[in-house]
Amino acid sequence: MQRTHLLECASNKITNHSAKKWGPPQRNFSNIADRWSQILGVQIDTWQVGLMLADLQIARMASTGQPDNEGFIDICGYAALAGEVVDG
Repeated sequence: MQRTHLLECASNKITNHSAKKWGPPQRNFSNIADRWSQILGVQIDTWQVGLMLADLQIARMASTGQPDNEGFIDICGYAALAGEVVDG
């Protein structure tokens, strides 16, 4: 998959599908960060949620040894959302 197509797919996914399903990333990631902070007993920042979700995709691909375009799309999307919530 060409890089521009991969990024376009990620943009479409986080702008259309995920936004409609999960709502604004600031609210969604904040809720996740609050829950993870309670479970782990350490403060998780909202932007860190995006990094950890991207890392989940990386771990899945690493465990199977198989690259997956959908996983790469998700990684790009999570990174973009993490960047967005940093700016608030």
